[in-house]
Amino acid sequence: MTTITEHIQIIEIAKDIWYSMLALPLEEMPPSMAETTEEPHWATSSIHITGETDVSIIMSFSDDLAKRVTSAMFDMGIEELGEEEIADACGEMVNIIGGNLKALLPEPSELSLPTVSLGGQHHVSIPGAHIIEYVDLDSLGDRMRITLLTGRER
Repeated sequence: MTTITEHIQIIEIAKDIWYSMLALPLEEMPPSMAETTEEPHWATSSIHITGETDVSIIMSFSDDLAKRVTSAMFDMGIEELGEEEIADACGEMVNIIGGNLKALLPEPSELSLPTVSLGGQHHVSIPGAHIIEYVDLDSLGDRMRITLLTGRER
């Protein structure tokens, strides 16, 4: 079974998409900083790749970052944004990153529709899945985490 385990591939895909779509910087957080940063995630989007390899991708955004992404994507002021626009933008970001990661996997494979959860008290879990990789990223002082999970044994 092939899985995505290249930390740098995830970072490079996210950075390229972030800059080309949103014109925003995105950098990997040093592990020591990621461990001490306790910013709650307000928006979480997920998508699933099924086929030869099964992978779930979860992107968790801080409140401010979710709004900044949405504002840049739809060219709207932050005060104009509603939850529907934020959910659309976060869902689109995981969809694009998921599509790029899917291209690294063996065929056949399919990409699900994205799912988005908003609000400070939500928790996303995929029963039976385990983390195969995660990256903590920073955009203008706001945190995002991309987590890849699989339910299959390695």
